[in-house]
Amino acid sequence: MEPKPLVSIITPTYNHEAFIGQCIESVLAQTYGNWEQIIIDDGSTDATGAVVARYHDSRIRYVRQDNVGIWNLSKTYNRALEMARGGLVAILEGDDYWPPDKLEKQVPSLTDPQVALSFGRVLHVSTDGQPLWTGPKDMAWFETATQIQILRRLILANFLSSSTVMCRRSALEAAGGFRQASYTPYVDHPTWLQLSLVGELRPVNAILGCWRFHRHQTSADMVMSMAEGRRYSIEFFRSLPQDVKTRLNLTLEYLQANQRRHMTVAVFHVGRLALLSGQWDEAKTRFRQVWREGSFSWKLRASLGLTCAYCHRDLEWIARLVNRSRYAP
Repeated sequence: MEPKPLVSIITPTYNHEAFIGQCIESVLAQTYGNWEQIIIDDGSTDATGAVVARYHDSRIRYVRQDNVGIWNLSKTYNRALEMARGGLVAILEGDDYWPPDKLEKQVPSLTDPQVALSFGRVLHVSTDGQPLWTGPKDMAWFETATQIQILRRLILANFLSSSTVMCRRSALEAAGGFRQASYTPYVDHPTWLQLSLVGELRPVNAILGCWRFHRHQTSADMVMSMAEGRRYSIEFFRSLPQDVKTRLNLTLEYLQANQRRHMTVAVFHVGRLALLSGQWDEAKTRFRQVWREGSFSWKLRASLGLTCAYCHRDLEWIARLVNRSRYAP
């Protein structure tokens, strides 16, 4: 029997004392045991390090560095990649966690050497871990889609949640490691796009990660910058050979319009987060902006958001009601 491949889990963290314990415990609970977890603490000012110190397992390595911030996030990720010993690399940020069978279900998807990356569904959870909704909703589509169809969708939107992603290390290195443009406060979308040029993106129709939805995460504080950073897709498209562009059936004009739609989604997301934290006036401002600039369907969503803001309610009870049959119990 061949030995099971080693999975190197990269865990960047910053001020996650409230969440890092559950993150680590979800790794310790894995039914697949051949892993190492590399926790890179970007100079936390809270008790993150003290929480990590409670866990005594030789497979866990904790490294604290001086704060470099999210605009240098690729340096943190690539530092962890240099430390990694495994042939497979998985991502688990310090405020997220995994279902216990994540590695067992996902590792087999990378036995095919043509696969550069595999991904699955993500369960979105509230700050206290209550399930909200899952995505992508149409995961079955990916199982029959061609690679050019998957790439087209990835250019239009980053549907790959980092907590569900596992990469072949050799493919990641061939793609230049974790990538980050100077104007993006994240590494995931640029990296996944570059990996698509190295090998296949393979779907696994299972929940492979739990992404925590909370006010103080990077994707909340920097949501507008993150939406603006989607112009990386346009630059990536420009760099592709003409025959690939033709097969993708995309134009620059369409991608630019798509960028504007993403900005509308981002503003709505900010309003939704404002509701979660009880910032009712902020929520009203954001939803009014969506109503002014968005399409008819977004005007409807904005109207619902405004109603919730005036009633001092969040939107998550609606998400749970609509998606109650779609998330894991």
